[in-house]
Amino acid sequence: MQMPSTRRIRQVLAVVIVTASVALVAAILFRQFRSTPPETASKPISPEIDMSITRLNFSEMRGNDKLWDLTAERADYDKETGSAKLAGVKTEIFGGKAGGLIITSEAGSYLEEKYLVTMQKNVRAVTRKGMTFTTEQLEYRSVPGLVVSNHPVKVVDGRLTLTAQGMEMSLHDEKARFHGSVEAVVEGIHGKD
Repeated sequence: MQMPSTRRIRQVLAVVIVTASVALVAAILFRQFRSTPPETASKPISPEIDMSITRLNFSEMRGNDKLWDLTAERADYDKETGSAKLAGVKTEIFGGKAGGLIITSEAGSYLEEKYLVTMQKNVRAVTRKGMTFTTEQLEYRSVPGLVVSNHPVKVVDGRLTLTAQGMEMSLHDEKARFHGSVEAVVEGIHGKD
């Protein structure tokens, strides 16, 4: 029995390697063209939205002093109207007699022309002195320094719990006016016998 030549073995191995390579490339290409393209993770942008931002941080300054910060998990900005729709909103207001205020909500909007932040859905505000109020919609009017709600609001300040149909609070002097019927409960002080 005669042994095959090394040249013949090399030719057979080369043919096997080339055939396997071509088959592998063909299988990859076949799968690539046959599979559907993956869906994009981002939401389609509507025609009225000029820019969509995943994380927004906006501050208003006067000289070297920061007046307020606005952060949002998502912002869709319309250049024509100068407004932004916001999701996952936090507004931090500095200064005033209240010493500052932090407001959070699930959604909101910012109207650039009027410096107006409107916050909606599970709105919760806390002053630096510890007063909290909750409502479903709240406006922060930065130019006059007002926080306004025309929706039912619940205010808790120490022993006082107050509910009203709406409110307006000046951040400069921390004075609040309540609208509609107002119900107030002051927890009593229980002394020891």
